[in-house]
This record gives sequence, C-alpha cells and structure tokens, in this order.
Amino acid sequence: MKRFLLVFSALFLFLTAQVYSYPLREKSVEDNKICLACHGTTDINKKAKAAAYPSLYVNPREFEPSIHGDRMCTECHTYITDIPHKKKAEKVECGRCHYVKGIVPETVSRKSAQYKESVHQMALKSGNPKAPSCQDCHGSHDVLNPADPKSSVSFHNIPRTCGKCHLDIYSEYKESIHGSAWLKGNTDVPVCTSCHGEHNILAVKNQQSSVSSSKIPGTCSKCHAEEQIMKKYGIEANKYETYRESFHGIANKYGNLVVANCASCHGFHDILPSSDPRSSVNRDNLVKTCGKCHANPTENVAKGKIHVVISKKDSTILYYVSEGFKWLTICTISALVGHILLDLFARWRKRRAEIRAGREKRTSGKQSEK
Repeated sequence: MKRFLLVFSALFLFLTAQVYSYPLREKSVEDNKICLACHGTTDINKKAKAAAYPSLYVNPREFEPSIHGDRMCTECHTYITDIPHKKKAEKVECGRCHYVKGIVPETVSRKSAQYKESVHQMALKSGNPKAPSCQDCHGSHDVLNPADPKSSVSFHNIPRTCGKCHLDIYSEYKESIHGSAWLKGNTDVPVCTSCHGEHNILAVKNQQSSVSSSKIPGTCSKCHAEEQIMKKYGIEANKYETYRESFHGIANKYGNLVVANCASCHGFHDILPSSDPRSSVNRDNLVKTCGKCHANPTENVAKGKIHVVISKKDSTILYYVSEGFKWLTICTISALVGHILLDLFARWRKRRAEIRAGREKRTSGKQSEK
C-alpha cells in the first residue's frame, strides 16, 4: 500500500508539473521523499529511458544510514530546481562542502585539499576520464564512515576498492605476505593507503611521495621498526636500523636516488617471505636480485649476512674490525688535534719570545741614550 501511495504521489506531481512546472523547494530531510518517489523505484531507468546513463535509482535503505543520510538531496544536486527535470545529471562537486574551513570538520576538509595535489587529480586535469574522483572511492549515495567495516574505504575494503582500477596490482598484493594476511582479517598488515597515503597520493617519481626512493625506508619502518608488532610475528625490529647503517642506507640518506632501498630487494606489491622459493630475497634468487644493480655478481652474495647487527655475539669478526677502525679513527683524529695544539703552542711561545726580545731591545736603547 505504501509503495502504491508513493507511486501515485509521483504520478500526481508529474502530471501537475506538466501544467504548472512544479518548483522544487526542499526544507527538510523529510522532503527527500519527493525525490525518492521517483528515484526510489527500481525501474526508474527504464521509465526515463536512461540506459546510457549511470543508474538513476537510489536505494533508500543505503542512503538513509549513510553519512549523508541527514542531508537533503538538493544540497548536493544543486542544479535540480524543478520537477520534472530533463537536465542531464551532473557530477556532484564534493568540494562545495569539503573545503578548508567549510561546513565539515577541518580534519576532513584538509583531505579534500590534499586530493587537489594528488596524482589522481592531476590525471583528471590532464583529461583522463578514468582517473578516480571522490565518488569512485567513497561511493555516491551509500557513503559510510571509514571506521564502518562496510565502508568502501575501510581497512577491510581498501585493497578491493583500489583494485577496481589497479587490478593487476591487487592480484599481486593478494598473493603477497601482506595481502594473504589481510585476506584472513589481520589488521596489523599494511593496505594500499598505509604506504601510498589516502588523499595525498603522489607519483612514485615525486620525491615527496611516501613511496619514492628516498622515502621508502621510512615508510616501511612504520611497521618494521615497531618492536611490539615485529615481536608478535617473530621478526627482528632492527631491519631499518641495520639498513641505515649499511652502505645502501647511508647513500640513500644523503640523497642517492638509484641506490637500493627496501623495495629494490624485497619487491613492492608482491613481497614474499625469504623462505618462499618465489621470493626475490630467497637465497636461490639473491644473485639475480643483486644483479639488477651490480654487474656479474657471484654466488658469494648469498653467503654473507644481510641486515647485519655488528655485535660480539652475532658477528665477532666484523665487531673487532669495526672496533679497530673506530679506535684507529679516534687515535688518528686525537693525534692530529694534538699536533695542531702543540704547533699552536710552539707558535705562541715563539711569538712571546719575540715580543719579550723586542721590549728588552727598546729598554736597552733608552738606557744607552741617557
């Protein structure tokens, strides 16, 4: 009966509008029923002969519990002023509300500002119609809080949402050590946004990007330097520290953009444990992996330790060699500083002697004049 009344109301408004051009003036959320009288019926596309356009159907059961469920339709669809409206649906501009110091909290509006500098927005500006906008990730009438597991941008759904465009990468990620754990519901592992960011995603070649060659070590360290998380999975939490102390890490720190970083050896989206024969850091694959940068590496590269902790217990020879160089450096610098100080002291004494001799000469000259 309720459905019949809604359809009857819509028909009545439509017929009235043909004569009087009914103006749409919504004053409260209750007035959304005027829009849903048509758009809430599943066969609206067929009736409107709009098969070539995105679905005109709005599911009230999805819209009402959404984060925008307490807003009026015309707050977003501002171009709709009359019923019936023949104007082609325009894409909603979320920036009308989501802008810095807008009607939404600053923590939310700041994200909209970040998106304007992102690689996705740059792609849209350059004319790529497939580049994602707000609705492609967050949804349209079913936008939910990211904390809601049902949200398309919740931790549980982020890889699937990104995978709608990045299908090949999503397929690789699902097979990786991170992706396979994510599929099992593990919330400790990184998803797309953990590494790339959310609204401020930048191109990999942009050195401000969180996945650029200079920033990758810091990005990986957000998890791999956390003792509590690493201890949980039996992984040493010193990987970032040992990398920073290595030749590769020091060169990376001082701006070398071609030196190996975490992803150079472990991979990007297809990271696998070293025990897996497919892993790029499996001992059987190290020659090939190192060969990406180093010409003609031998099997000896697989014999040494990687991410070495220089201590008497773990690497005795390296420890004493390191200690020897440390004290050699200290002694050499101390001797150099001592030599400089002794030379300065000798110069000072010589200068004082010259000054004293000059004074004595002047004094003796005055006495002889008398």
